[in-house]
Amino acid sequence: MLKAVLTSFNRVFKLAIVSLLATLFLAMIWEFWIEYPLFITMGWVDEVESIASRWGHVAVIMAFAAIAVIFLTLLSIRLMRELQAKDETMRQKDEERMTFAADVAHELRTPLAVLRAHLDSLDDADTNYQLIQDVDRITRIVEQVLAKSQVEAIELSSDDTANLAEVSSSMAAYLAPLVIREGRLIEVVGAESPIIINGNTFALEQALRNLVENAIKYSARGSTITIEVSKTPSIRVIDRGRGVPYEEREMIFERFHRADRRSGGSGLGLSIVRRVAEAHGGKVSVEDAPGGGSVFVLSFPRL
Repeated sequence: MLKAVLTSFNRVFKLAIVSLLATLFLAMIWEFWIEYPLFITMGWVDEVESIASRWGHVAVIMAFAAIAVIFLTLLSIRLMRELQAKDETMRQKDEERMTFAADVAHELRTPLAVLRAHLDSLDDADTNYQLIQDVDRITRIVEQVLAKSQVEAIELSSDDTANLAEVSSSMAAYLAPLVIREGRLIEVVGAESPIIINGNTFALEQALRNLVENAIKYSARGSTITIEVSKTPSIRVIDRGRGVPYEEREMIFERFHRADRRSGGSGLGLSIVRRVAEAHGGKVSVEDAPGGGSVFVLSFPRL
């Protein structure tokens, strides 16, 4: 906080000095090369009184300019401090909110796991299946809330590195049973050699998992979900679904937005993806896939 205030003060001080120098320069131009020669030409001023009179005028102008600059500087410093105080208060409230959400999500995971275990012992297969589906959905929402709080706290250092090829391969292997159970296939392209970026492996895994789960939800049964890794560096997740309308391509990354209200999702998945991209200095976008479907692109700066 103190560092930010000092930085802001330094900027305002430099601006004040520049303003005074600019005022001095303009005042001298006006007084020595415009106003006085003009007055002499018109016969309004005696040239004998030139030097003292001219510098006196400049001094008066500079005095008023200095008073104005000092006043504006003090006002600017006060406003900056107020804004920084409000920003700090909002940041603390956000941290408290995310900590609370993480604590609640963490506490819910154990009872949900116990409930899931008890459901496996029920005799009624139809009822059992539906209840298990509901519990799994709630469990995933809780995991998303926990992941959201963890991702929000990401702060990369210059020493943090991640391998996009390894992240893609490991997440494809982890999600393969789910993809197959949902009647789809999954493949990874371009992960033969390491692709290193300044990144956080956990956060990248969360982002990729959300993109693949999104592809499962909206792609056709029997189709293949492709994770394509590029040295640009980027990760592309390609599905063969219905695509995303152009007017919705920014909206879908907003928190709690759900394209299909019947899906029962948390509406956090794609917002987590965007947060991860931004934390890595990158971006996420969506394009049309050749032949139909969507391509979600995670782009990152080169190391």
